[in-house]
Amino acid sequence: MKKYLALFVLVCFGFAVHAQIKIHSHNDYSHKEPFYDAIAHHAFSIEADVFLQGDSLMVAHSRNEIKAGRTLERLYLKPLSTFSKTKSYYKFSLLIDIKDGWDESKEVLLNTLLKYKKYVGSNGQTVDIVITGHRPDSNFYWDNLYFDGLPHVNYNAKDLKKISMISDNFAKYSKWKGEGEISDADKTKLKTLVDDAHALGKPFRFWGAPDNAACWLLLKQLGVDIINTDLVGAATEYFKNHQP
Repeated sequence: MKKYLALFVLVCFGFAVHAQIKIHSHNDYSHKEPFYDAIAHHAFSIEADVFLQGDSLMVAHSRNEIKAGRTLERLYLKPLSTFSKTKSYYKFSLLIDIKDGWDESKEVLLNTLLKYKKYVGSNGQTVDIVITGHRPDSNFYWDNLYFDGLPHVNYNAKDLKKISMISDNFAKYSKWKGEGEISDADKTKLKTLVDDAHALGKPFRFWGAPDNAACWLLLKQLGVDIINTDLVGAATEYFKNHQP
């Protein structure tokens, strides 16, 4: 526990990235210290892929990589109590990527979150829970959940209030690998998605984009609000040193 608390000491508001650029810790569970590494770098959001196994949600990249004890509760929910008591506390979003069907997973998810209602949900003090992956298409009526939205979906006004961000796969719109110049045509396609999200009053995130400084700069120039990265420390440092 002491080493985890030491990580929290690294966080301070002066270290935070520019207000318009937020860092999303993608595949956070693959990091050396899941949850704690991202928190130490003041990540705006943290993502965990989960698979339903009995009455637990297991955190893993694929079902054959599931390891005993690596549950959503142990890795990401139980630490909330400790974190909320530190001077480094701030509110962040936990993206839960549902890999099995929403209907099969929702009961276990909601029952698990109920034990942490002090920290999560619309009245929670520590974390907003955002569902991505397999999620319902509409009728986002769960009070303690938000959702990762999709472009090109005509959400009704009630559902739109529960959309935390709009996200899409970079590779659907460009084959650029983060080296050399990206084409103007690809830039236009990418920028249109960002502008459409902003027109709805929502921040935008690309996943599946090249994870390097060249692409981080491009995304910033396109107006992307949330940088999806496996390299949380490097991305945070990059934007700390590349203020406008």
